[in-house]
Amino acid sequence: MTCARNTVFALSAATLLTGAASANVLQNAGFEAGTGADAADWAEIVGGPSGSVGRSSLMPNTGAFSAYMQFDHINNPTAGGAYFIEQVQPVGSIDPSLNYDLSFFAKMDSMDFTGMDAFVQILWLDQDASNGGGVQGEMLTSLVGLGIGTEYQQFSFDGMDVPDGADSFLLRFQLSAGAVDNIANGLYIDDASLTAVPAPASAALLALGALTGARRRR
Repeated sequence: MTCARNTVFALSAATLLTGAASANVLQNAGFEAGTGADAADWAEIVGGPSGSVGRSSLMPNTGAFSAYMQFDHINNPTAGGAYFIEQVQPVGSIDPSLNYDLSFFAKMDSMDFTGMDAFVQILWLDQDASNGGGVQGEMLTSLVGLGIGTEYQQFSFDGMDVPDGADSFLLRFQLSAGAVDNIANGLYIDDASLTAVPAPASAALLALGALTGARRRR
């Protein structure tokens, strides 16, 4: 019976740490807050003459809004461009001693990926310049390469390791189009989440420490 109680104690301690670290550090992660096409806490950046970026009520995954990036080289000039929405959080928004899980739901208007790609990018930043400043690490992944389709699906990146010198982050979703005639597409993003989890070594040490403490109480 004592052994069983000790095991439950160790597991409960690990669960408590995981729960304490699991809050979503993104603001307005479902794009519900904002005015019109402007999503609060996000920057919408239009990098070409033939597309747009903003929050949209057309096809949310949940709630009333999602983020939507689109380009149209059929009814607009044929010109390369990058259309993205991003969020930057301040110093102290992340803990470099922890790992992070990123997840979101995404879909495209069309499965014709001619002349375009869609990306998720996270930059781990040193905004207080305590480690020289600037970008300390990066993850950039093609959603087309991961098999994005025309129905919402969840994309997850678990256990991302934060560089030691990072104190904050920039998360970006991007739709890029080349200077190709007669192409058009759109990218929807919704229900994003960036949550901290204990690094594997930290979780193991916590469980071991909790179990050792329980044994000493026997």
